[in-house]
Amino acid sequence: MMKQAIEEAVEDALRQEQKPVVIFMLGGVDVGKTYTVTSIANVFFAQELKVAVVDTDVGQSDIGPPCCIGMGIQEKALRTLSEVPLHSLYFVGTTSPNLSMHECVKAAAAAVAKAKELGADVIIVDSTGWIEGEDAKRFKLYEIKEIKPTLVIAIEREERLGHILTDLNMKVIKLPVSGEVRSRSREERKTLREEAYNRYFSTAKTRVFDPPALAWTLEEGTIMGLSRSDEREILGLGILVKWDYERGKVIVFTPVDDTDTDTDTETEIQMKTGGLKLIKENGKFKEASVYKFY
Repeated sequence: MMKQAIEEAVEDALRQEQKPVVIFMLGGVDVGKTYTVTSIANVFFAQELKVAVVDTDVGQSDIGPPCCIGMGIQEKALRTLSEVPLHSLYFVGTTSPNLSMHECVKAAAAAVAKAKELGADVIIVDSTGWIEGEDAKRFKLYEIKEIKPTLVIAIEREERLGHILTDLNMKVIKLPVSGEVRSRSREERKTLREEAYNRYFSTAKTRVFDPPALAWTLEEGTIMGLSRSDEREILGLGILVKWDYERGKVIVFTPVDDTDTDTDTETEIQMKTGGLKLIKENGKFKEASVYKFY
């Protein structure tokens, strides 16, 4: 019945030419947001609508690597959300939204704008599970204000979303916690992130770039986004390997190929708030603690 209510709400919006329909998933950790996003995406894909998914969970991303917000366009019926191919990537620089609220919101809004630009009929935003406390409330309300969703789907356990829902002036559909949910420990989440880093950097090579402003203060191992000029969308991630002080260059380990850059446009390394480091242990990348903010 609840999924039928979602279908009807989207169909009603489309009839009123409110295109694209933007759906915002709201809920805490381990309540089944990602499972629900996958199910909803399949429903509208089966109706031959163009479906885009924006994954804003910077710590447990299914579309793109950690520390980023990824946007993808659905191409087939999904078994898991990770099957959505990445189209656009937006660097945040941390795996905790509370450490970079403004950047998380602006990146999410940019991803939604890109999906609109690509002509998506339905855009589903899978949000983070950070909902507890006043800071989380401000973050969610700020995010919703910037994204301007047509519909909010709230999945809650023990009425934990009341402090956020009372301030929303839009259509909200509440869903029960999915029976498919499996809770993950902090250590499991860290392990999954590290597996994602290693998959992402499996084809990476060392490349040489001109360092941007403030780069000389960064430590080796810092994760960063590679972008053209000041664009929020990035070409990909890199890891600071070392400095070449004699040439005034920075050596970066990245899967971004020289052919991915526009030869007429200077490619700069963008450093965002967070300062997360990756270190090599036994041939694999591991997360190091956050040490500095910019």
